[in-house]
Amino acid sequence: MQLTREDVIATIQSAHGNGETPNLRQADLWCVNLSEANLQGVDLRQAYLRRAGLSQSNLQGSDLSEADLSGANLRGANLRRAELSRADFHGADLCHADLRETDLREVNLRRAKYNDDTLWPVNFDPDQVDTIYDGEANYEF
Repeated sequence: MQLTREDVIATIQSAHGNGETPNLRQADLWCVNLSEANLQGVDLRQAYLRRAGLSQSNLQGSDLSEADLSGANLRGANLRRAELSRADFHGADLCHADLRETDLREVNLRRAKYNDDTLWPVNFDPDQVDTIYDGEANYEF
């Protein structure tokens, strides 16, 4: 069953109220607009986030292992210290995103867009993984 933005927010609030880590593992969030949502520390392992709207969202410290984020809008998203092993960002928009302190060795970044404001982990070169530089992506969110 596909979840809505309201379902996601309710799940997170309920878990936090019970002192638990919010669990959205394997959630179907295809095309769901979660822009500006606070998803910090949420378990999103194997979640289906294809074409999801995640611009300006806070995913700091979240577990996105094996998640499908292909075509997702992550413009301006905070992914700092997120677990991204085997995540699929194929064709995602990472312009202005913060990916510092992440391990991108097993992440599919093929055709993902980035710009000068995308923050990468130390010693990471996006041009070595078939990403697309978007020099025109300095627009407002």
